[in-house]
Amino acid sequence: MLLLCLFLVGQAFGQTFTVSGVVRDDTGTGLAGVTVQLKGATTATATNSDGSYSLNVPSGSGTLVFTYIGFQTQEVAINDRSTINVTLATDQQALDEVVVVGYGTQQKSQVTGAISSIKGTSLAQTQAVDLSTALQGQASGVNVTSPTGAPGTEAVIRIRGIGTLNNSNPLFIIDGVPVTGGLNTISPNDIESIEVLKDAAASAIYGARAANGVVLVTTKSGKAGKNEIAVEAAYGLASAIGLPDMVSTAEFIELQNEAFTNDGATTRNNDNAATLPNTDWLDAVFRTAAIQRYNLSFSGGNDVTRYYLSGNHVNQEGTIQSSEFKRYGLRSNVSSTVRKWLTVGENLNLTYDYTKALGASGDGGRPGSLPGVVRYALLRPNAIPVYDPVTGFYTDLPPASLYQNPIFYGDAKNPLAIADYRNRALDRYRAVGNIYVEVKFLEDFRLRTDAGLDFSLQEQQQYNGQIPGDRTTLTDKDKSLDKFRHRYYTLNWTNTLNYNHKFNEAHDVGFTLGTEYVTFKVDYLSAARNGYDNRTDANPDLQYLDFGLGQQFSSGVEEEWALMSYFGRVSYAFKEKYLLTANLRADASSRFSENNRTGYFPSVSVGWNLARENFMQNVTWLPDLKLRASWGQLGNQEIGLYPFATLYSTSNGVLQPISLGNPDVKWETTEQTNVGLDASLFQGMVNLSVDYFDKQSRDILIQLPASYTNGDATPPYVNGAKLSNKGWDFTLNYRQSTGGFSWDVTGNLTTVKNRVVSLYQSKEQILSSGSGSVILREGLPLSAFYGYKTNGLFQTEEDVQAYVNATGEQLQPNAQPGDIRFVDVNNDGKIDDADRTIIGDPNPDLLYSLNGTFSFKNFDLNLFFNGVYGNDIYNEVDNIINSFDARGFNVKRDFYEERWHGEGTSNSMPRATYQDPNNNRRSSDRYVESGSYLRLKNVVLGYTLPGSLMQRVGVARARIYASAQNLFTITDYGGMDPELYTNENLANYGDLGRGIDMGTYPQSRIYTFGLQLGF
Repeated sequence: MLLLCLFLVGQAFGQTFTVSGVVRDDTGTGLAGVTVQLKGATTATATNSDGSYSLNVPSGSGTLVFTYIGFQTQEVAINDRSTINVTLATDQQALDEVVVVGYGTQQKSQVTGAISSIKGTSLAQTQAVDLSTALQGQASGVNVTSPTGAPGTEAVIRIRGIGTLNNSNPLFIIDGVPVTGGLNTISPNDIESIEVLKDAAASAIYGARAANGVVLVTTKSGKAGKNEIAVEAAYGLASAIGLPDMVSTAEFIELQNEAFTNDGATTRNNDNAATLPNTDWLDAVFRTAAIQRYNLSFSGGNDVTRYYLSGNHVNQEGTIQSSEFKRYGLRSNVSSTVRKWLTVGENLNLTYDYTKALGASGDGGRPGSLPGVVRYALLRPNAIPVYDPVTGFYTDLPPASLYQNPIFYGDAKNPLAIADYRNRALDRYRAVGNIYVEVKFLEDFRLRTDAGLDFSLQEQQQYNGQIPGDRTTLTDKDKSLDKFRHRYYTLNWTNTLNYNHKFNEAHDVGFTLGTEYVTFKVDYLSAARNGYDNRTDANPDLQYLDFGLGQQFSSGVEEEWALMSYFGRVSYAFKEKYLLTANLRADASSRFSENNRTGYFPSVSVGWNLARENFMQNVTWLPDLKLRASWGQLGNQEIGLYPFATLYSTSNGVLQPISLGNPDVKWETTEQTNVGLDASLFQGMVNLSVDYFDKQSRDILIQLPASYTNGDATPPYVNGAKLSNKGWDFTLNYRQSTGGFSWDVTGNLTTVKNRVVSLYQSKEQILSSGSGSVILREGLPLSAFYGYKTNGLFQTEEDVQAYVNATGEQLQPNAQPGDIRFVDVNNDGKIDDADRTIIGDPNPDLLYSLNGTFSFKNFDLNLFFNGVYGNDIYNEVDNIINSFDARGFNVKRDFYEERWHGEGTSNSMPRATYQDPNNNRRSSDRYVESGSYLRLKNVVLGYTLPGSLMQRVGVARARIYASAQNLFTITDYGGMDPELYTNENLANYGDLGRGIDMGTYPQSRIYTFGLQLGF
């Protein structure tokens, strides 16, 4: 096949014809580095320093394409001419593109707010399954984290730090429709652009919902005059990364007996390791998983009607067995100019997805959560087989038939059995769309009305079956089935009036006036039953409520809220030099009592386009330079539905309060100041954007401490906390092309300094987080890790005796050689709770990414790096498995190799001990590790087949590509994956429980091969 292709290409280009000339700009100056290419072929060259070029082409026919950054692309037919001179016009549109802003668009040169714009082509290059993950590293000031590697997991998006103790999600708007729950319903291939509104000037027009930033998604639409069909198919294989080495069965028994000796016990594990299994539980749990992606789209239209229709399908197996994700999506965008003054249209996205979810992090300790498969794969000793040798079923607890004393091997459940018998099936149906009518009148006015819908139906089923085995603790009575249905809808009706006019070629005036009504309603229905027999465990056809024999439970609730808003924006530009924009929005929300129902959110911003000044006209290398400054206030209404009201419930026929309300609850308010600079250099080859932001969030809702006067009711909330986020955003882009080679490199960098400014009444709050703690304290970063500081290990008995206070008393009288030395932080002569202090910070100091696209003739290469710096992770799972836990859990190899087992053998890993009289396992900086990392997130190598060859088979464009995701990670973190957020045990804490690793489903390395066709 390859020889045939080479033969055809050779026949097509067998004869040569030389074309030469000079390429100049509109001032007559020769342009160096202009790409001159024969259209539809790989034949290309670049102009010399004086703008001259010479190119051998197959014949005197065909078309030359002249391309240069900052200038309009020009196509010239050869027509048997040997000399072709060209003058390229400056591409003002490229230097002054249009970006989407709230309820409209604006020329980039006149934007005075902090907005990051991401093109759909950049998102599609990531090869990500979902849109939220595709955003990672694409914009400065935006932190996107994949909390686990489980398929179907939605990324966490935070814009310019965390500004609340409650819901910190940004507002997502898709084609004008506010949506709940993020972006995973849309294929990245369907995206035209995404704008991230980061400061108050850009976001204030969204008022009460904009305190955490706004993400505006614009999907693709058809173009008049061109009908296109696009097809993409990709297949990939994924495998887990970062899996640690665990000790062997023989080493595990060796450590146990060493611990018995260290504890002075006569007990011994006399099992013969050679007769026991040596199960690699991580290898047993993980697998190589397949990923398939398919996209098909039709687009086009004429001067009257434009359309875009697409369908997509994703089938993603998880790298842990029994986990998977599937999505089916249909999208339709149609607009029609019925009259010159009247346009109507619709946007509709329909999706169905199915997730088979496992416990992805945590130990299942929180009600409703699943036990973490990875966690139990780390805890379970290798000496236990996967299957019971007698029954052939999964082992539960260690089968007594194999060991002299099976209790030596702990009580960690079989992780493979957990995956099979403790999973959750989630079906989601969703419709997001709108219809709109736009009327143009009096030339400069546009009146538009939109009616939007976000509807979702979710059905979840979890069967808590029996894990079969020799010593199971779960009886038939305990086996249960949970069924849950969640249905919601958001309706929005938005009306906007836009006016734009330029007076006397100097005064650009525009305004937007609008109203918006949003209503949200949700209802929950849940049912549960126990008493299932053994037949139900392995037969999904019997896993229904009616087949249970035990007690049945049910519950349901309905909630709703509404928002009525009025907003306006005024913009003014004088000779495109001096810019002014002001916004004001008034929101009335049913989430608050009548006394505090309405909030007002203003902003003002100014800009100065220095490049338009007369004194800058001779500075030709700097075509664009703009200074910006803004101030504004934003609101956050995501504080729960009824914090102002006391809620009651009936128990045993008695009406009693379950939560106390506070009628004075009001908006959380974020006040933000931003100063920025935008510059374009060398005809747009270099583009720079710099912003400094100061984000102060006040009146944050915080729950009062529990009091005996409350009874069983939860205490009320008050507006009593204040947070601060300050930092810098940098974006630098460099684009160039020469000699058929072009590159486009963008770097993003963000610094954020987070601080708790004040807390209501108390100066601090300590929150439990498994075996560790986090603290909220005035003056500290949000959710700092809290525990003891350590100072190496005691090497000898003399070291223990010498560690005394000022009066000569031993500070750690229960310590022995090999134990951890803890620091008397407050110097009070004893080691106790008062010595706990700040031992880590989960907030990164720096976010950064580098995205480079390179092309040479028909080859293209994309490299994408991203990383964070300065954050810490509390490795809670190491607190269990690298402290030689008395419950007989497994141990990592680094503990075995680095543990203390005699004077001078280690100063980092303590001795093996079950009794642990020194309490080495207490929360300390021993478990705090750097979470900084640099990851090669994505590599894509593509080849576009020659156009002349494809045209013979009726294909307009064909590209093949290969990609690798998460190819390597540079980090000092000793856990599986430094990219994590919170865990399921701490889900109720939200952002307050970040950075605590309890055994998290890791990211995958994915190799993908794909084909793209255009017709």
